[in-house]
Amino acid sequence: MLTYKAQLKGIKVIITEESYTSQSSALDRDELPKYGEEKPLFKGKRLARGLDKMGTNQLLNADVNGAFNIIRKVIPDVIDQGIKGLPFNPLRA
Repeated sequence: MLTYKAQLKGIKVIITEESYTSQSSALDRDELPKYGEEKPLFKGKRLARGLDKMGTNQLLNADVNGAFNIIRKVIPDVIDQGIKGLPFNPLRA
């Protein structure tokens, strides 16, 4: 249903698997293996519900970290390409 609705609006939908996206650190560029592959060591850790600490001691919302890692699975060089826009410069309603 979501794919259908997105396509009606001209939005391209890419289905991907999301294993290890919550555990790996997006800012540290931890590897993102597929489920069943050997599990690597991750640099960051979960401090509390909803809060991750990166290997660089930076704090990042856990949902943002997971979402960014899902993007990295689809576009592996997204950090090098750069990401900008409303998620990083939100507008007040």
